[in-house]
Amino acid sequence: MNKDIYMLAPITVKIGEPIVITLEDNPSTGFNVCLTELPSCIALISDDYIHGSNPLGMVGVPGTRRFTFIATKAGEGALKFNKIKFTHPELTILDANPMENRFVSVEG
Repeated sequence: MNKDIYMLAPITVKIGEPIVITLEDNPSTGFNVCLTELPSCIALISDDYIHGSNPLGMVGVPGTRRFTFIATKAGEGALKFNKIKFTHPELTILDANPMENRFVSVEG
């Protein structure tokens, strides 16, 4: 896999170390940030939405989506995220933002 195609620096961790990725998310648009590709060398531990501050009680304020992973074995691969709108009868999936995708390398 070509890790040079990623806009952000690769994430390098050792087995047992956590990885936290935080992305802007705004479910009020109908779209949610979703993990769409995960390398076999890491496992998803949690996926949490954190509401943005809205001191004036405004609705539709963006928040953040925090994904927490743990490195489980040596290897490397892509972590990819897409904004997805869960519509019927078909999903609407936006192209991935290159600034949100990361390349992960786990050292043994």
